[in-house]
Amino acid sequence: MQVYGVHPVEELLEVAPEVVEALHYDRRGIDRLRDVIHEARALGITCWESESNQLDGLAEGGNHQGVVAETHGFEYTPLDDIIDVTEDRSQAGVLILDQVQDPRNLGAMIRSAAAMDFNGAVLPKDRAAGVTPTVVRTSAGCAFRLPIACVTNIARSMETLKEAGYWAVGTRQEASPAWEIDFDMKTALVMGGEHEGMRRLVDDTCDLHASIPMAPGIDSLNVASAASVLFYEVRRQWDAPQP
Repeated sequence: MQVYGVHPVEELLEVAPEVVEALHYDRRGIDRLRDVIHEARALGITCWESESNQLDGLAEGGNHQGVVAETHGFEYTPLDDIIDVTEDRSQAGVLILDQVQDPRNLGAMIRSAAAMDFNGAVLPKDRAAGVTPTVVRTSAGCAFRLPIACVTNIARSMETLKEAGYWAVGTRQEASPAWEIDFDMKTALVMGGEHEGMRRLVDDTCDLHASIPMAPGIDSLNVASAASVLFYEVRRQWDAPQP
């Protein structure tokens, strides 16, 4: 898997340098790329001067800005490993996505989940975006920081999380506002896809539902924006002083 572009590569070197096998850069842009090359070399990463057309090929036509990081590929995390890490915690967060197909939405949600200190994410194997170079780029490298499981059955995985002490919280417009839900718990936050939302079985498997009240004339938010609002509310409650 290749990660390309100055800022995505800089982020990747900061959050997950261990996954980078080599850095390829345009010799004509060495002055502009000096900092990222210096950082890569300081981390012991091999750096190669490359022609622009070689970088075009590595980035498969993407806007590489003269630099491409070659990684050893993305490895999904078993769901049981995510559960084990949070076994002794009273507060934890896992993002569950059902039929999210836009890789940029996926990348944005991964970045937001990592920023709010969630413990992992769960994606379906079929009819949904998986982790790709575009997702890694949009997540600013956080796809390598946040443990991500890829499963065959989202509803069954929700049940597994519930058996481990998680409460599954979905979204509905007619539900109570998110700030009225007590998130002092292990939370599996379930977000549906851009076009059809959550499938019925996934929705029925949720223990609770939350809404994000909107100003008049606004019907809804993009799924990545909505997830960010909910991540923040969960984290706000975790950090609130206990009475």
